[in-house]
Amino acid sequence: MAERFTINTGERKTIKSSFWNGTVDIIYCGISGENTFSIGLLLSKGYQGHGLNLFFPGKATYIMIDRQKFYVHNVTNENITLQLSE
Repeated sequence: MAERFTINTGERKTIKSSFWNGTVDIIYCGISGENTFSIGLLLSKGYQGHGLNLFFPGKATYIMIDRQKFYVHNVTNENITLQLSE
């Protein structure tokens, strides 16, 4: 399995990057409700890009982002710990 990584609230992490297809970044947005956390998905190519705000159940064991599976190890309002599935 891949190494675990922790993203703090408001921090950006690149999950996919290529010269031709641009980059895919995620930003942890924190816990938005009692049983919900949010991750921002940023897609960019050159000078153009757009973002999506994705919401997930607080008790999720894994999440799917851009056709990639991430295991959720820990979720707090300050940070989230994820691990990319292989």
